[in-house]
Amino acid sequence: MRAASDTEKKYYHLQCLFQDGMAGNAQAYEQFLHDITRILRRMVSRALKGEDREDVIQEILISLHKARHTYDGERPILPWIAAIAQYRINDYLRKHYASARHEMIDIEDLQITDVTELPSTHESLEEILYSVPEREKQILTMMYVEGYTAKETGERLNMQVSAVKVAARRAAQKLRKTLRYGND
Repeated sequence: MRAASDTEKKYYHLQCLFQDGMAGNAQAYEQFLHDITRILRRMVSRALKGEDREDVIQEILISLHKARHTYDGERPILPWIAAIAQYRINDYLRKHYASARHEMIDIEDLQITDVTELPSTHESLEEILYSVPEREKQILTMMYVEGYTAKETGERLNMQVSAVKVAARRAAQKLRKTLRYGND
């Protein structure tokens, strides 16, 4: 029979703390939460960058607490924790990317603050818009000149709202590039 590794001992210790906590030992449960938070920080920092990591860790801890009754004490605790953590991380990523997809594009994203910033080779707005395909030019005009929303623009052009937003973002990127580098 082989001896348990330090890692196995640590995870067994976590399992004992958790089970003692479930049996009513508040101090053991508090220690479990403290110890598991350090492990979760490493896990979450591998998966996420940015300032939302602590929020995700708190969501995982809440989920662990709410799902504590589902833990089978006969099985190792770490896979159970890792599964819950992965669900919370995936939820965060799903929400994060969904909100990024639905962001409205602001005309300020074009980063034109002063007419003097325009390269001297551009004499008119028509020349600047030359690099943008006709459909995207139409979308930009409707949204930022005429004041239509993405939904209204989509209805008028027979496009889905998400397609309008994507086209507007691409057009804005092309304009930025054109303004930066000219029509080369």
